[in-house]
Amino acid sequence: MKRSRDVTIEEDVEFDALISNKDLLKGVKASGYERPSPIQLKAIPLGRLGVDLIAQAKSGTGKTVVFGSIALEGIDLSVLDPQVLIVAPTREIAVQITEVLRVLGAYMPKFQCQVFIGGLSVRSDAGKLSRCHVAVGTPGRIMALIQQNKLRMSKIKLAVLDEADKMIGGDFYAQTKYILDKLPAQKQVIAFSATFDDALYDLLSKYMNNPQKVVLTTDAPVLEGVQQYNVPVTIDEVDSALLQIHLYEQKFKAAVDLLEKIPFYQCIVFLNHRGRAVDLTQFLNTNGWKSCHISSGISQQQRLEVMQKARKFRIRVLICSDLIARGIDIDRVNLVINLDFPKDVETYLHRVGRTGRFGNRLTYCTPSLAHFSHILYS
Repeated sequence: MKRSRDVTIEEDVEFDALISNKDLLKGVKASGYERPSPIQLKAIPLGRLGVDLIAQAKSGTGKTVVFGSIALEGIDLSVLDPQVLIVAPTREIAVQITEVLRVLGAYMPKFQCQVFIGGLSVRSDAGKLSRCHVAVGTPGRIMALIQQNKLRMSKIKLAVLDEADKMIGGDFYAQTKYILDKLPAQKQVIAFSATFDDALYDLLSKYMNNPQKVVLTTDAPVLEGVQQYNVPVTIDEVDSALLQIHLYEQKFKAAVDLLEKIPFYQCIVFLNHRGRAVDLTQFLNTNGWKSCHISSGISQQQRLEVMQKARKFRIRVLICSDLIARGIDIDRVNLVINLDFPKDVETYLHRVGRTGRFGNRLTYCTPSLAHFSHILYS
């Protein structure tokens, strides 16, 4: 399959040159990776040296394999205590990382990777920690386990911050700081994100020892191979109290029109309001498009079930808020619709990155149903 330039390399290098553990190498190849992407080629050797690492990786370029390979190369399988801690901003990303690492480590005897997230039983966490080499979790649950003395940090030799801009520069900063402060003095820290700025570099450097930077481009980090379109939606003049209702009615109809006209395998539709996600799901199902929605408004078990349905191709359309705008891989997604404009450029980048994963060059379109009411009714 032809792939875009941001995940292909000119060097004649295979994973055998980057990974020494033969069992891990089997897992990498079983996962479908044949040759490393640029971020994998640059970052895996540095990470294996044990240096602290700050890496900018575009969404969908294989960064989980980078820190997964570094983590699995360094663990001692005879020690059943957490030796690697990976922290991610959402439950869905944490679950996905766990699944990827379990596949990578499938040929490593007795390898154990466990996930610790909110919405699931705290009672079972102690048992999972007693048979765990790699702990993956969200900041709130990891912090709680440390405070309850259930997660022992003394054996941690590698800490990974996925989506570091969100972890350090956003609402999770206090929790992330607490976790980093509890790490042993001697450890390796790796931070990954699609977007970094000088302020974030400076903040991260406080928790790292002379970190090495892997930045493959100084341009705006936009995923290659993704075609992006803007589709205006207009409505007739109505009473201002009914404006939003009529606007969303037209957007829903426009979304169905796009689904009928654009060839696609699976689609993700992003909205800014989770209540509208429920309405759109019902509308699409009524119009023959098998759909589910995911948001923080449903239980964690329901969220896991929806993601499983999406990954097993049991639904064609997934409707969501920005809960899964970051980091989530669903292989067949090759159409993204932004029903609402995202709140910032970074969020748009992450939304768009749900398609074109690892540079796949299928037919990628990201129509944005533009909100022009402020022009029509100014």
